[in-house]
Amino acid sequence: MLEVNSHKHLKKYYQNNLALWPHNLTLTRLISRSLCRKDNTFIQLSSDSRNFWWPGLLIPLCLHNNSVVLILSERQCRLLFEVELPKLRSSRLDFDYVEGIELIPSEKKVWVLRYKDLVFANEKDLLKNRQLIFPESEFISSELRESMSIKITPKDWEDLIASRSRFESSLIEFHEHLSRSLFSHSVSSDTVIRIHHRELLALKEILKDDLPSAMPWKRALNAVNSDWVTWAKLDKRKLSWDWYFQPLLPLQTLSSLLSKNTLLMLTNVGQSDSFFLDLNSKKFTFTVKVNLGNKFDQEPIPLFVPKRQPLPNTSHFYRHSIRQCQRLILGRTRPTIILVDDLQLRLQMTSELAGDFGLRVVHQTTHIETNGIICCSCHWWIINQYNLPTPDQLIFPVIPLPTLESPWIAAKVEMLKHQGRDWFREFLFPETLSILIKSLAIIRGRDVRVAILDGRMHYRSWGKLIFEALEPWIALERLLPY
Repeated sequence: MLEVNSHKHLKKYYQNNLALWPHNLTLTRLISRSLCRKDNTFIQLSSDSRNFWWPGLLIPLCLHNNSVVLILSERQCRLLFEVELPKLRSSRLDFDYVEGIELIPSEKKVWVLRYKDLVFANEKDLLKNRQLIFPESEFISSELRESMSIKITPKDWEDLIASRSRFESSLIEFHEHLSRSLFSHSVSSDTVIRIHHRELLALKEILKDDLPSAMPWKRALNAVNSDWVTWAKLDKRKLSWDWYFQPLLPLQTLSSLLSKNTLLMLTNVGQSDSFFLDLNSKKFTFTVKVNLGNKFDQEPIPLFVPKRQPLPNTSHFYRHSIRQCQRLILGRTRPTIILVDDLQLRLQMTSELAGDFGLRVVHQTTHIETNGIICCSCHWWIINQYNLPTPDQLIFPVIPLPTLESPWIAAKVEMLKHQGRDWFREFLFPETLSILIKSLAIIRGRDVRVAILDGRMHYRSWGKLIFEALEPWIALERLLPY
């Protein structure tokens, strides 16, 4: 009955709301079935679904909210509370929910948790026998990693020294020694430098059994193992640094929870993402696996990837990229998004393009002119794309392979090497495909041109796999006058 009722309510909902995605009726029946039968369900949505899938998920939850936990990112929470719930109320549908961990709801309410709340609820064993729903589940690993991150500031050092006065001289000496070592290895004003676990062990040895119970020190000192990566971010101007900690395998924290609870996962990427490869490695299985929408039914992307482009490690690659960007930008009447993950390269390109196009060029801001040019990282674009007008084009001067300059990426690669695994094909390349697909999801079907100016698209065997992942697309062999 839930399937039938959800189907009826969705059709009624669409009398007042334009149906922008043709598979929502199927989606709502699949979700209703999963809620009733408590199957482990994996639903892959086509990339043209954008945010149009929300009604297909929420309407069954309005009608059947028994022991359900909805886990959302901050952006998803804003969409839910500011956009989707007002639409449901206008259709006289009641989404009965409790948000956060301050109040544990009865089994008859949807429990809405952010990822940081999910970690806490799991630690306190509050999620027994509840069905867990993860929209956009391809973000689980990154959201967990950010939620579990620890940051030690200079103020935290002051608090530690003040609260452990009998160790004051040893703590000050340790901090000064570590500071000198870090700054001696810095090459720029905002350098990021890995810190070995032995430093944290040395600090723990100084404190002996008198370990602090206050956060964030309590969590940091418990993270002394190879499953965490730690680094310092230096500020040479202030001669200070912050100490960061992140879990190397955040999914392990939830492995018991995921294996014991019923799951419903929605994704826009599919199982090539490294998160799903991790799930498969743990022999995790879904009872129901469905692909909604055929990607070849979608509008193709106009793709400009000219042949004979230089490789990024050649001396003339930068000048070539700048010239191509200049040609691509000329005559465009809507925004251009230039996606570069490497900070130094991105700032260099921002500065040079600003010399040609003036105040049209900005760096990672949503305040732009009608034909503005935004230089940004892929992550920034993925998070902020919904707050920007539809661009004329996306330009990737370089394929967004995760950089080994990131402490977390480097540590994950080291771990896979140590295990004798193929770190490129199991981690870096799936992450690259995931980044590209997420970056292009919102622009498909909107007549937005995509340019990739990296010669590896044609000269590397894995370039062919990127072409396949971006399908459907139509090749732009040359730039025509606009």
